[in-house]
Amino acid sequence: MLTDAIAEADGFIASLGREEREALGARLRPIRFGDGEPIVTAGEPGADLYLILEGRAEVGLVSVQGREVTYRDVGPGDMIGEIAAIDRSPRSASVTARGPVLAGVLTRADFEALIADSPGFALALMRHLTGQIRSVTERVFELSTMLVRDRVVREVLRRGRAAADGADRAELSPAPTHLDLASRIGANREAVSREMSRLSGEGLLTRAGRRLVIPSLAALAEELDDPPEG
Repeated sequence: MLTDAIAEADGFIASLGREEREALGARLRPIRFGDGEPIVTAGEPGADLYLILEGRAEVGLVSVQGREVTYRDVGPGDMIGEIAAIDRSPRSASVTARGPVLAGVLTRADFEALIADSPGFALALMRHLTGQIRSVTERVFELSTMLVRDRVVREVLRRGRAAADGADRAELSPAPTHLDLASRIGANREAVSREMSRLSGEGLLTRAGRRLVIPSLAALAEELDDPPEG
């Protein structure tokens, strides 16, 4: 079961060579989570890492006022818990299953052994962490310098480009809720709703049942004064 899931995974696992994937798979212990179940919780101690093999989860934090801030989605092949495993500090964020999730648990000892014994694994890990730093830097820049209008467009573009696989037209299914978009970009739902209505009125977004259709990613990108690369 784990062998097939590892072979089909994207994300971090897909960046590994065959030998690294086999070495990783030999050390993983399967574990399942139900919809809404926490995989890790911010602030708690934890030494294990998790590789998502099936299903999806959300990474985020909840403020003392109860406001949820979601940083990113993780899916098959993605790694979570690596920061606490590296620096031996409490968990830096919470990860919650969104639907049934099959994960592989990797102990800290096995994780450190893979880094020490496999240069390919260590290099893939460095590239993974570099990607996370780039993503956080981009988000900080957006929150610090951009109006809600541009932050909405950039978030929809990110999702559209991930779903389009190189095409200009994209469909997001199910369509993201305005509350979810607001959580991702540090805005309130009302402001996001106004911007989504404006984009729909201009024909840059359309609803089709439970799907959000982006007729042209290029046209949507033209809404920005400083379009993101890609």
